[in-house]
Amino acid sequence: MEKKKKFRISGKLIFNLIVFGITVYLGVYFFVSEDGLIDLLSKPNSFSLFWVIIAFLVYDFNIFIDTIVTLIFVRSQYKDFRFIDALKVSFVGVFFGAITPSNTGGQPMQLYLMSKKNIGVGFGSACMTQKFIVYQIVTTIFSIFAVIFKFEYFQSAFTNIWSTLFIIFGFSVQLIVTALFLVVSFCNGITNKMIKLIYKIMKKFKFVKDPEQKIERLYNEVSMFHQANKALFKNPKLLVSTYLLVMVQVLAILSVPYFIYISFGMPEVAIASGTSVPNLFDFICIQSFVLFTSNLVPLPGASGGAELAFTMYFGQFFVLGGVNKIKPAILLWRLVTYYGAIVISAPFSYYTKDKKAEDKKLKELELKQE
Repeated sequence: MEKKKKFRISGKLIFNLIVFGITVYLGVYFFVSEDGLIDLLSKPNSFSLFWVIIAFLVYDFNIFIDTIVTLIFVRSQYKDFRFIDALKVSFVGVFFGAITPSNTGGQPMQLYLMSKKNIGVGFGSACMTQKFIVYQIVTTIFSIFAVIFKFEYFQSAFTNIWSTLFIIFGFSVQLIVTALFLVVSFCNGITNKMIKLIYKIMKKFKFVKDPEQKIERLYNEVSMFHQANKALFKNPKLLVSTYLLVMVQVLAILSVPYFIYISFGMPEVAIASGTSVPNLFDFICIQSFVLFTSNLVPLPGASGGAELAFTMYFGQFFVLGGVNKIKPAILLWRLVTYYGAIVISAPFSYYTKDKKAEDKKLKELELKQE
């Protein structure tokens, strides 16, 4: 007779409950509170639907660019890889990235889908990592330029010790992560030393099962990544085209708040109240601050952190002249960049429906071998 398994409250369960609680709270707050979604829909004349649609189209254009970049990387070795396949990969990444903490679930599902298209896992992993590094480098460059050109505004956001720490820590983490990926990309010797250090830590503290196997897999993936990296730099045309495309992609993501700003007629309010009207460049710079600050929050969609960062940086543009549109502005921004993205990408999760079954078979096979 089989013994019943005892119910244990694990750290994962606690984390999931916290995530669920925050999600429910934010949903209630932005949907049913004053100036929330219900009030917004009941007053359709309070914002311009045209500019909201433009915001949706601009943000969805970033997914299209991501598809093109994926296609370029994969076709460098697999010529039969189609545009529709790359589109599926991009949407799967959007969906699983949005519903998992710190966007961690997107790449594994993308690799699984690519493997179903007979793309080698090692090569697919190298492509996705390369794409992420290009994106990380471009966003970091945008952040550095934003701090330089908008330093006075950036400095004005330091309203108290907590906001100061939040901003400085977010910017520092982005720089460190980018530097780390650059080291992994170009410094093979340092990378091997880092892997050896990771192995020593895993072996000493014994928090990972079969550390030798994990390290061997890591060595193989890094080796495959370095090979792909060398191939990329042997093709200047591929390198330049991917960086230019990702620049356009990042510009699309960063420009969304500007169209939300216009949709509420805030430029007219600013003129009437005698304050200066920010332009698209201003919003792109400021949104880059929001991006690197909110990325600190390890929750799906950076829930809570994204809203806080948006309020902290854009509050003065949506609250002026007796008009307060910050809450509906956050709501529309999140609808465009997060909830809307989940809705349009959710149907593509169908293409990964067999992953759990295959993972289960793989685990059973590993147990039999042991």
